[in-house]
Amino acid sequence: MAPAASAATRVWAVGDGGVEGPADDALASRVAREGLDRLLYLGDVYETGTAREYATNYATSWGRFKRITRPTPGNHEWDNRKEGYDPYWGSRAPRNGGGHYYSFNLDGWHFVSLNSHEDSGPDSPQAAWLARDLKSYPGTCTIAFDHRPRYSAGGHGDAADLEPLYSRLSGSSVALLSGHEHNYQRLRPQRGITQFVVGSGGRELSELDISDPRLAAFDYRSHGALELVIRRGRADYRFVRTDGSRRDAGSLRCRPHARRPRVRILSPGSGGLYGTLRSVSGRSGGARGPIRLTVVREVDGRCRVFDGRRFRRASCRTRRWVRSVGVRRWRRRLPRALARGRYRVTARATGAVDQRASSTVRFTVR
Repeated sequence: MAPAASAATRVWAVGDGGVEGPADDALASRVAREGLDRLLYLGDVYETGTAREYATNYATSWGRFKRITRPTPGNHEWDNRKEGYDPYWGSRAPRNGGGHYYSFNLDGWHFVSLNSHEDSGPDSPQAAWLARDLKSYPGTCTIAFDHRPRYSAGGHGDAADLEPLYSRLSGSSVALLSGHEHNYQRLRPQRGITQFVVGSGGRELSELDISDPRLAAFDYRSHGALELVIRRGRADYRFVRTDGSRRDAGSLRCRPHARRPRVRILSPGSGGLYGTLRSVSGRSGGARGPIRLTVVREVDGRCRVFDGRRFRRASCRTRRWVRSVGVRRWRRRLPRALARGRYRVTARATGAVDQRASSTVRFTVR
């Protein structure tokens, strides 16, 4: 889920890392030390993506981040997907109409996982799905990821068969993240999209044509992963090697899909003293769905949280919430007689693309 408006979210991307040996383990440990909120795994579990290889080669390295990973299938595991990829990832890799492609939102950004091993022709189900998906996101703060790169200076070269997908991304996305080539590449933008190749997750590295004029940055001598720090309208990127050194860094700018939501608590007033209080109310803008309210009472260092009917014992850091009635002008009734004590009310609003806003007031009942 997206963090509060003042925070930034750290997304890492890497592929070609489910291998035997220590290289992927060491790089995964580096990423863990750096810190992350989401991992995009760009495909390939070696050698053929069997259930056993997921358990021995992937789960022991990049699998430590499984709970926060969003994957795309690689060519090595594709043929055995029913044994390996599908059961291992389950709901973390949703399928649309049976296809291995999906999208999700994170902190104001839209992410699209494409499958470079299924039909990607202009009349394919995947191309039609992508066109429908992008219609809901009028800005350009979209990042796509797949396994095979559309453009590459590596040994596999360009993937012309992916052009129908790439052409649909043009004008709607600022980056395409891929693996497949066992090196790092950042190519100069093509039709507004920066192609990153991050197949440097642990497999034996491979060289590339460093004379390719499209190359803006590259590294074929070091394993590493790409970090993206995403904020509203901006993503800062850097390629981080296993030893912690940086090879490439910069920023991507985009046009946000929607404005961040707003929420304000009008009653109770901050710092107010009350003999009784019958409800909490306020206003919001740009919110999708009801406001989430957390009402906590604190007495002598112990807390209780309102569950919709009564106050129940809870941690003072609880985020348990109840829904408001109404959205733009919202309200929530409280129990008739509030016990004496100090209270904290937090209102949280969720907007388009899972952007969030919150407001907190404290008051006292005496």
